[in-house]
Amino acid sequence: MTNRAKGQLRETRLAICLAAALMLLLGGVTVARADGGKDAGRGVAAAAVPIRTSPPSRARQRLAEERAMVNALAGKRDPFKVPPPPRTGGGGDVLDGPLPPGVRGLVIGRLRLKGIVRQEDSDKMIAVVTNRANLAYFLHIHEDVYDGVVSRITPDAIYFQQRRPDTTGRVETREIVLRMGPER
Repeated sequence: MTNRAKGQLRETRLAICLAAALMLLLGGVTVARADGGKDAGRGVAAAAVPIRTSPPSRARQRLAEERAMVNALAGKRDPFKVPPPPRTGGGGDVLDGPLPPGVRGLVIGRLRLKGIVRQEDSDKMIAVVTNRANLAYFLHIHEDVYDGVVSRITPDAIYFQQRRPDTTGRVETREIVLRMGPER
């Protein structure tokens, strides 16, 4: 076989491979017949390729499914994102929006100190506080609450570093003390 014949054979094989790949990518070529049916091309290669739905209709169906999923998740929040703090109304202690669950949702202005416990083995102090729903929580030093952090605990008081935004938008820090004693 001459080099010229080998080159033509290679070109023919390449053309056949490209045509087969193109038919697979397009999902089969459909031709409308006069009697209203569809005919899948001609020859053995076209008969081996099944007739599929056209890519645009599959894309439209996938897009509709994605839109339905987005609509289903529209009211939900991202569980890995920290929720923004509720805005305070004009009254200072009035908060709009839900608070995070647990200790992270405790607002310093709404807490009552019920007791302080000292661990004998480590000499650490633990404060027992309640919220307005009369649920008890145990606070340790350096534990974050909604609008601050526990800075220290003494035998008769708990000290918070409260963080609140001022009128210019900067965060202002002040110390709040809750003491043991009779309720007012």
